[in-house]
Amino acid sequence: MFMVLLMHSCLPVASKVRFITKIWHPNISSVTGAICLDILKDQWAAAMTLRTVLLSLQALLAAAEPDDPQDAVVANQYKQNPEMFKQTARLWAHVYAGAPVSSPEYTKKIENLCAMGFDRNAVIVALSSKSWDVETATELLLSN
Repeated sequence: MFMVLLMHSCLPVASKVRFITKIWHPNISSVTGAICLDILKDQWAAAMTLRTVLLSLQALLAAAEPDDPQDAVVANQYKQNPEMFKQTARLWAHVYAGAPVSSPEYTKKIENLCAMGFDRNAVIVALSSKSWDVETATELLLSN
């Protein structure tokens, strides 16, 4: 799910769009849901329609631009390990949007760290940002 705040069409101010549902994508902040899309910033025109905004967002979701990221950690994973990126994105879609279960291996790692008393969302973020390495994710969780 995402939120769209429409501005009055006469104003040369971009509509505000951000994801409410957490998503693992290089051009969307995994923390705030902010979207890195030029038409929502410096390329905005008063004549833009909601249709244009939604089609642009759909295109961005289908074809990420990791060289112009909103989330550098996600972009790095996207470029360095595309298969891990896909598995992580699927897992986030499962956990936060109800998509089908994707990776039993990743799910097991989450459950093991949660059993140690860590918050589930913190565990998912730590494992995702640390390339699913349990040791470095645990260090990150303990440092917070």
